[in-house]
Amino acid sequence: MPTRSARRLRPNLIVLALLTASGSSSVWAQATAGDAATALPQVTVRDKYEREDLPTLAPGRKAAKGARLGILGATSIVDAPVHVNAYTRELAEDWSALTLQDVLENDSAIVFTTNKNHLLQNFNLRGLDMTAMDIATNGLYGIAPANSVPIEMFERVEVLRGPNVLLSGMPPLSSVAGTVNMVTKRALAQPLAEMTFTYGSHSYGQVHVDLGQRFGKEQRLGLRFNGVYGDGEMGAKDEKQKRQVAALGLDYLGDRARFSLDVYNSVNKIDGGSPGMFNFLGVNKRPDGTYQIPGVGYLLDPPKGDTNMFRGTHGEYDNSGLLARAEFDFNENWQGYLAVGGSEAEGKGLLFGTRAFVTGADGTTRGAIYHVHTKSERRTAEAGVIGKFDTGSVQHRLQLSANILKHKEGTVNTPCNYCYTTNMYDPVTPVFPAAPDWKDYTTENEFRSLAIADTMDFADGKVLLTAGGRHQTVKTPVAGGKDSNYSESRFSPMLAAVVRPWGENISLFGNYTEGLEPGQVVGAGHANEGESLAPKVTKQMELGLKLQAGELTHTFSTFQIKRPSYTGAAPAALEEGGEQRLRGLEWSMFGNLTRTISLLGGITHIKSEQRNTGKDTFGVPEWRARIGMDWATPVQGLKVGGRIIHTSSQWIDSGNVLRAPSWNRLDLNASYATKIANTPVRFNASMENAANKRYWIGTFGDGFVMPGAPRTFKLSSTISF
Repeated sequence: MPTRSARRLRPNLIVLALLTASGSSSVWAQATAGDAATALPQVTVRDKYEREDLPTLAPGRKAAKGARLGILGATSIVDAPVHVNAYTRELAEDWSALTLQDVLENDSAIVFTTNKNHLLQNFNLRGLDMTAMDIATNGLYGIAPANSVPIEMFERVEVLRGPNVLLSGMPPLSSVAGTVNMVTKRALAQPLAEMTFTYGSHSYGQVHVDLGQRFGKEQRLGLRFNGVYGDGEMGAKDEKQKRQVAALGLDYLGDRARFSLDVYNSVNKIDGGSPGMFNFLGVNKRPDGTYQIPGVGYLLDPPKGDTNMFRGTHGEYDNSGLLARAEFDFNENWQGYLAVGGSEAEGKGLLFGTRAFVTGADGTTRGAIYHVHTKSERRTAEAGVIGKFDTGSVQHRLQLSANILKHKEGTVNTPCNYCYTTNMYDPVTPVFPAAPDWKDYTTENEFRSLAIADTMDFADGKVLLTAGGRHQTVKTPVAGGKDSNYSESRFSPMLAAVVRPWGENISLFGNYTEGLEPGQVVGAGHANEGESLAPKVTKQMELGLKLQAGELTHTFSTFQIKRPSYTGAAPAALEEGGEQRLRGLEWSMFGNLTRTISLLGGITHIKSEQRNTGKDTFGVPEWRARIGMDWATPVQGLKVGGRIIHTSSQWIDSGNVLRAPSWNRLDLNASYATKIANTPVRFNASMENAANKRYWIGTFGDGFVMPGAPRTFKLSSTISF
């Protein structure tokens, strides 16, 4: 009976080399057992820089041919019943990437909601907000850093668009935007020893060491270490930043068992300032529509992107995490697994609150500044079984899992609420408030769930049907610093299908998925005081098409998302009376256009509306385009390329009063691989905002808009020993 590679217990996508009279190309396939006389042998095409347990690289090497989909396992892009892409370490290297933001800027579904090189990196995906804390690591939430994700310790970045609580459960801060999963590095089949030196605009310098090797007669034990130290001016003018990362990945491959352990520590420090986020409407809106501190009332031209609004300040974020996993093969058809881990984070200083209210046409501004102390802690575990079996002619991949995630967090700050006057074009140096005294955690959440998913293969892979659900229990022992007895449950189903009516190169897909956010116990003053509100359920319906044309893979999709919100000001009842509705069209693509030209990018159109108010959702531009192209020149080892970024105009406040104009940006890069004294060396150069345009890049929160970064460049050289 035919067996699809994406359904195996050890998920791995196989490349079948099909030789034709005109040449050869790699396509996704699975040799069938039915016609042994004509079937070609299965061939795995990899190089020493590819992990054996991951889907293979796509042509162009910037994306992979498959991704991990949580409880659905590793699946090829064309077999996935959702819109998903997997970005590679090679893409990060092309842009001399330092953080996750440098990679995700290639995805048209993502818009960042914090300044470039801010100590915190927040973004929205398909028009819904997500923070670094809601990012998954090897399929589990609660492991990633809380503020900013260093890219150097990861092999892949997998982006699944839209709510999907079944696949991985609820993240710590309950984002329903989708899943961004980071895949950690592992020791490869061949030893690896690389040192990368990076220099950035102004005077930032960094060294990154990447070491990997397998040990033992059968190479069963693997070790991978990544260490980073960087220091210098980056972000705002005269702002100093320091990055320190240490990440260790261990794995052991037994005959019937596999074990892995990931441990990391990441420290980010800033000293001497930060860029700002600006509000032009005013401070503290009164019921009559006026403001306590009126703003200028209209959008001014943006300042330089590296304008330092908060000289004399400093901040630090320290993260550490651990994740251990064990897999056991009971037999050739059934496997069990167990994963446990957690992370801790502590931030001090100027972490957020980099806000300013513009009150005059000349840029006169009332500044706000906060000295913050925050701590957070997460613990997680998951256990499950995966099996494959047949019922008649139908092949099944079944997975059952039990998951728990505990999260607690607390924040105190010493505020300076609009206590000084400055200017957005020529800022003064504010007085940084004294450090606050840490008190205790003020929020605690506990998420427990049981999940099941069955992917059924009909008609030799022409129809794939996925059905499953997750029963999620949400508990909040502490809310707002007070004890809480909130405990509610919800069963969230998922139904999805992939159909291939015209052969292997075209797939039609559709899905119904849900996202889940905690409800709350209604507070004092409301008519329904003390009532426990059920978890808020976000619902998505999506239809799409996957197309493989030559060495290019395209995904087209259309979707609708409905996310509820609470309405009702005291003394009225607090209830689920609001709704954000998002309707969109998306196209993404990756691969080779010709033998020497590779493409990566896409276009996203989203119309987001608050149904209860009739207003458009702020911070959700209708159009975003990210189109990247690389050309392998006739000069051996030399590659040049770039990307064009377009973001349409967008509302910057919930009342739809002010609108930020559209903007375009050109980024360029180049790489050159050669040998010096028989030692492989790779040089990379990148330039963002090549035209050095000033523009408002997007929104931070209701009413706040951020200036885009100025022209910045990075140069790096990698020596392979």
